[in-house]
Amino acid sequence: MSPPASKDLIHRARRVAVPPYQHVQRQLHDLRMLVFEVTQRCNLTCRHCGSDCTRSATVPDLPPQKILEVLGEVAQAYDPKRITVMIGGGEPLLYDGLWDLGRQIRKLGFPWGMVTNGSLWDQATLERARKAGARSISVSLDGPKDAHEWLRGKDGDFDTVLATVKRLIAAEWLNVMDVITVVHPNNVHRLEETWRIMQEIGAPGWRLIPISPIGRAKTNRDLLLSTEQFQLLLKTIMDLRQRSDMPVYLSESNYMGGDLDFRVRDHHYFCRAGISFGGVMVNGDILACASIDRRFAQGNVFQDSFVHTWENRFEVFRDRRWMKTGRCDGCKEWRHCQGNSFHNWDLDANAPGACQFHDHALSDVPLCGDLPLRSKRPGPRRRR
Repeated sequence: MSPPASKDLIHRARRVAVPPYQHVQRQLHDLRMLVFEVTQRCNLTCRHCGSDCTRSATVPDLPPQKILEVLGEVAQAYDPKRITVMIGGGEPLLYDGLWDLGRQIRKLGFPWGMVTNGSLWDQATLERARKAGARSISVSLDGPKDAHEWLRGKDGDFDTVLATVKRLIAAEWLNVMDVITVVHPNNVHRLEETWRIMQEIGAPGWRLIPISPIGRAKTNRDLLLSTEQFQLLLKTIMDLRQRSDMPVYLSESNYMGGDLDFRVRDHHYFCRAGISFGGVMVNGDILACASIDRRFAQGNVFQDSFVHTWENRFEVFRDRRWMKTGRCDGCKEWRHCQGNSFHNWDLDANAPGACQFHDHALSDVPLCGDLPLRSKRPGPRRRR
């Protein structure tokens, strides 16, 4: 069944409007998200880890005084209330002085949050997060017990993380709390079962992320979805977005194609790495996020000003014409895709490591005309 004429017109109008909008955003280059990879230490050994974190990392943690120095400079140059600071790793709870750092971030005027594996939390930890002013927390719950623990590599982790998620859902002081499921071949056929778990615990939103060929997954292709599995993921999301009161969406910046983009998430494809998202890696490298090849570093905070680097470099992210090569050269989707998500770019091959649109034949995925253009509760999963 083809989409009704009115919806088809909306899709067409959006598709025409997206490239000019993205061009303007690249020119503005406004910093809206600043990620700090504070440690590469982690208590888990996840099969898919993009940063290849270990229990005893060889790289020292990023000193808190350097983080605050960078943020002080950013607060002088820009409005800190408009820039979200995200703490990541590794596992942030292993970082010494995390809660004091959080309090200092709030004093500087930044809203801040973290991405955590959820396995080290108890009620006392939750109270420390509240007093430190954390406002957003994301936790991964990767399917039913066996599927989750297979990916995370730790027996008993499912029950621990489930308890953490329940505590965070009940924490009314959090502005944003969402649950992430990393989708892999061992859980893609159990998404309905996982959705029921999310419904039972009252998750405010559910983000699904397919594994990309980066980090450990770059050498373990068995973690990647096949074409049939990837199409199943998208069709399941489209179905759940129609019948679920809980927001369900694809949380993946890779290009899906115009129609699919608007049907599996609440916004069009746009990789904001280096455009409005910046980051500081554990060794001080100035980048966009920890999933991107470190050779794309634009400077280092131990030698360079972050603000000066942000304002005067990052051309490789903002002007992607250099990526129009190989299979991307001549592609009819180039104007909208521009080389796909930056974390997918294989610098050695000078080509995208994955192209979901072509590799998974997404142009052939049937679009049910009865499916809505967006979920019932659009936008960020804000609780109030």
